[in-house]
Amino acid sequence: MKILVTGANGFVGRNLCARLNNIRDGKARNYPVEIDGVFEYDLDSTPEDLDRYCREADFVFNLAGVNRPENPEDFRKGNFGFASTLLDTLKKHGNNCPVMLSSSIQATLIGRYAGHPYGESKKAGEELFFDYARETGAKVLVYRFPNLFGKWCRPNYNSAVATFCNNIANGLTIQVNDPSVELELLYIDDLVDEMILALQGREH
Repeated sequence: MKILVTGANGFVGRNLCARLNNIRDGKARNYPVEIDGVFEYDLDSTPEDLDRYCREADFVFNLAGVNRPENPEDFRKGNFGFASTLLDTLKKHGNNCPVMLSSSIQATLIGRYAGHPYGESKKAGEELFFDYARETGAKVLVYRFPNLFGKWCRPNYNSAVATFCNNIANGLTIQVNDPSVELELLYIDDLVDEMILALQGREH
């Protein structure tokens, strides 16, 4: 089985690729899945790379996305635009392999998430993938990630936990915008375990 991971250099992508490569290399033998190749696609990859990966992949984890752009319009470009390119390339090669999309709880657009460009771009990406599933018959999985934390997470970017740990370790102040908010947290290794289950068709 050959796996395409977009956004491979990001927080989730880096952790997932490390696990997939360990399985491929026989260093993680407790997973009943055989992996022949891991295609790691990110900003430094080329359109030719994406074309080949989409032709050969047996499963796609689409983790590419934009969290904190300078221009809010880049949310849609990064979270919707690339998804369109990915799906169009899969269709070009007639590759109806399963595709997993990393979305966010912000895509609910409920409560404090209402009206936010990031959540709206994630919701649009979800609808794009559901349309793709109806058109091609491909299996599509959409995961709405809660607040993630764990190794290789960047402070002041994609995790309040990483930010708090960094600030405490460096004697910096901690800012809590709304003390009434309860964060739903998910450890990265637990997420990766679920993604490996999805790879086996055993998703929850």
